[in-house]
Amino acid sequence: MEKEKASSTEENKALVIQFFSAIENNKLDMFDELVAKDYNNHLAGQRRGREVLKKYFAGLHTAFADLQLPVLAMVAEGDKVAVHNSIKGTHRADYCGLKAKGNSVNAQAFQLYRVEKGQLAEHWEVTDLATLLQQIKA
Repeated sequence: MEKEKASSTEENKALVIQFFSAIENNKLDMFDELVAKDYNNHLAGQRRGREVLKKYFAGLHTAFADLQLPVLAMVAEGDKVAVHNSIKGTHRADYCGLKAKGNSVNAQAFQLYRVEKGQLAEHWEVTDLATLLQQIKA
């Protein structure tokens, strides 16, 4: 039983790594395999659903075509995976109503994902948005 639990924990971590890779490489069609159709993003103002998530990351890639999300640390237990990552890129198009100036950004984020049936089902996030916006405005 313990070996089975460890195996699924490693599978859950691998799923999150695949998800981050799909985002970085702008292969949002991979979300059909990686993300539950009714994905619940617990960020304020976000609606449920995989298609909503695809639209969000398509817009983020427009604003930051060279988007990178390096994983700095990852911990998993049961059906949860916690990630500490950076958000890096060059601001090349409007983002959050701010005109692009070509500034580089490098901010930190903490994510928590819940995995269900081999797909990402829920997400919570805390991002250093203040740093990100300050770097965009610089």
